[in-house]
Amino acid sequence: MKTITITTPENIEVEYRLAGVGSRVVAAFLDYFIQGVLYVMILLAVAGIDNPIQYLESKSSYVIAMVILMMACINYGYFILSEMTMNGKTLGKKVLRLKTIRKNGQPMDIKHSLIRNLFRVFVDNYMIGILMIFFKKNYSRLGDVVASTMVIEEEKQEFSFSNDELTEALQNKITEEEKELLTTYIHEKESIMIGKETLKERMLDYFRTKYDTIDPELVRWIEQQINEGVK
Repeated sequence: MKTITITTPENIEVEYRLAGVGSRVVAAFLDYFIQGVLYVMILLAVAGIDNPIQYLESKSSYVIAMVILMMACINYGYFILSEMTMNGKTLGKKVLRLKTIRKNGQPMDIKHSLIRNLFRVFVDNYMIGILMIFFKKNYSRLGDVVASTMVIEEEKQEFSFSNDELTEALQNKITEEEKELLTTYIHEKESIMIGKETLKERMLDYFRTKYDTIDPELVRWIEQQINEGVK
């Protein structure tokens, strides 16, 4: 399993496990299956009969154009909507515990999702993406290269002060309330949909202000937990 180490904007080194070819192909297959179900539902909804293709052929070009437009929106919009609402995941990636992030370790924004999925629709869907994943050192398809993104494996683990590398002396400097606050944030931050970055900055400011002059090593450790946390 290949790994990649990046330095975040906070000057913290974080190691990620890159998603392999097999897991990415299976995740894509699941996503395409879901899209296929949506296509069939649209055809059946528009037709309302057993033979939607025959129904469409008997209708005006306007109806056909509307159906094609809806299918195009699903083809392109499914991935964008999923990644923006599920923190870089699609339903297929969620099942396989995969996640798309930027190459600097930060979450994707709408711009990166639009770019990578535009190349998915017009280039990578035609086997080019799979071929690039096979031959690229970091398993990147063309959309990932252009959008500066990568797909990683999420490694679920429970965060705890008792089994971490933080020494007992440093642990004793943090109050029980602060331990509870930090633990809750790390476990729940992925489910936060609104104000995530603001909350993160407030957490960092609090611990930096209180402990930076007391123990810089403790501050660096706390920054790493807040920025990296449980994957």
